[in-house]
Amino acid sequence: MTDSLRAPAPTGHDEEFLVLAPSDVRSLRVPWDARYSRQDIIDLLRGEPGLSLWNPRTGGYLLGSRWRHRDEIANVVDIVGPAVADQLLRAFIALCTGRGFELAVVAEYSERRRSSFYFAAGMDVIEDIIVYELGKIPPEYDRPVDLGGLRVAEIDIDDEREFEELLAVDHAAFPWLWWNSEGEFRNYAAVPGVTIEGFREPGGKLVGYIGTTSLGSWGHLDRIAVDPEMQGRGLGRTLLKYSIYRMKAQGARRVALSTQLSNRVSRALYESTGFRRSRAHDYRIYGRALQGRELPGSWSKESDEQ
Repeated sequence: MTDSLRAPAPTGHDEEFLVLAPSDVRSLRVPWDARYSRQDIIDLLRGEPGLSLWNPRTGGYLLGSRWRHRDEIANVVDIVGPAVADQLLRAFIALCTGRGFELAVVAEYSERRRSSFYFAAGMDVIEDIIVYELGKIPPEYDRPVDLGGLRVAEIDIDDEREFEELLAVDHAAFPWLWWNSEGEFRNYAAVPGVTIEGFREPGGKLVGYIGTTSLGSWGHLDRIAVDPEMQGRGLGRTLLKYSIYRMKAQGARRVALSTQLSNRVSRALYESTGFRRSRAHDYRIYGRALQGRELPGSWSKESDEQ
């Protein structure tokens, strides 16, 4: 049976919004320049069922998924259909509320809308993400980085003990919104060019990790995390320098990364290492807390991690 939600239309009439199923995709009005093809949409619906909506009258649609493979956070992937875009967003929030999600988010990676569009649906700005780039990697990164006695090795996510340690460091180092779930880590590790490396003290304790993507002459620092007990000792800088060295050794000629605008500690670290803002790639994340939950202030936590 197909689920149905209704939201008030600007004309005063009710529009019908249905949960999108693969069999409905042929009825959508997919623009020629859409970011997702019909096959892409079908693949998304099969992987993330029950979180996308469409309007049979206009063919407009909203694609939804779980944020970072988290069962408590829902994410808007795309909204297509200007005539009903605002209603699709409100219907999505109603759907997420009914299904027990704690938070609904929209990350404006590609498309930009007026803030009033999100505010009208009860959303607030929860993060401003800024992008940095090291356009020319200095010669100093041709030499190995002194790790101060730490041992570095790739994380084996199929090793239960190592994977549990990785999750523990990740969740201790990052604010709640940015935690990686087990599913997110496994999906991330399967991406071509991705390497996850852990750093251990002589006694064997995992005190930090980095996740990088290297593709030809381009490198991206995806994650850098330091155990909170080890922060403030310069370990974040050591891991950052090591990540640049490793990506350069793999052929990278430029390296990019991102962080929160509010994270002054991380920004100072990156800028002091030679990274410069790449403002054209900055983006904003909007969110609405559900189930009576408040937006956690810990999202703007300042620490050594990205």
